[in-house]
Amino acid sequence: MFHTTAWLLWLAAALVPFTLTKNPFYLFIALGAVAVDYYVLCRHSALGKSWGALLWLGTTVALFSILYNVLFVNVGATRLLTLPAYRWTFNEGVVQLGGAITLESLVYGLVSALSLIGLLVAFATFNAVADHYQLLRSAPRFLYQSAIVLSIAVTFVPQMVLAQAEIREAQTLRGHRFRAVRDLIPLFVTLLAEGLEHSITLAESMSARGFGGSGAPSKTRTPLLQIAIAVGLFMVLTGVVALKYVSEKMVGGGAVVVGAALLVSALWRVGRDVHVSRYRRIRWARRDVLLALAAGVILAVWGAGWWSDSLHFIFYPYPRLKMPPFEPLYGAALVLLAAPALLSKMFPHD
Repeated sequence: MFHTTAWLLWLAAALVPFTLTKNPFYLFIALGAVAVDYYVLCRHSALGKSWGALLWLGTTVALFSILYNVLFVNVGATRLLTLPAYRWTFNEGVVQLGGAITLESLVYGLVSALSLIGLLVAFATFNAVADHYQLLRSAPRFLYQSAIVLSIAVTFVPQMVLAQAEIREAQTLRGHRFRAVRDLIPLFVTLLAEGLEHSITLAESMSARGFGGSGAPSKTRTPLLQIAIAVGLFMVLTGVVALKYVSEKMVGGGAVVVGAALLVSALWRVGRDVHVSRYRRIRWARRDVLLALAAGVILAVWGAGWWSDSLHFIFYPYPRLKMPPFEPLYGAALVLLAAPALLSKMFPHD
């Protein structure tokens, strides 16, 4: 198993192409690399199998988005066919179903579906392989309580899917057969009861361990630190808005850097109140270092391309579909997303 920090870097690198571009060339490369990781690392694990149902559900939603885009967006110069049109008039405008079906709307729906499926596969791979408890232990001290809540939230869906599979198997052994929608009621009732029981047990165990207790009064949470946190957040948000809507990237980037530095220093000061001990520290193996380097290369290459206003990330098929641009350097960097599958074979006992 890889180090959690290395997995976090990989997840950040995997999310970059699915959020920064609609270029189908880069999306296909990134989706293929992430799918290889999921197939190699998650196909034999129980969590990997449990996420398979959610991936099928996400794929269905993505395919529905393609159909929605084709039927409701009648924009584009390349007409494929014409369907009967139905219009509904509202105060804000007119909604039309059907009409001209264009190649541009079909392509835009496809690339949007690729982005959605890629995000789902990336998160499924991370959740099926990463150790959530190690992730909790690796959280900064000032995020300790938030990290516990986040860890519980992240593991909720896989636990619910596993519980559903166990309940379904037990009901099948007792002769229960699903014939209609009403036959799902026993499954939902049992699943709800088990979820409530798990929640009560978790709440009792957290209360017994003193989670959320006030403890001794803090000596570092002074009004000055609260002001520093507020100023840091304000500068980060201002810098992000400047980067998004203003052409001056130097000003926005400087505000983000300064605000982030002020915010991190203030939160580090607040985190000194939390005392954390570790029985055993997780060591970095060779494959962890290589995975972190691969993720760093992806982030560096795509970050430099985004900062230089590269047109290779922009793809908009309207009003007429054109061949999207492709830069081999950006595509080659995305191949490194398959590093977990390759490194797990190269260093199986590391």
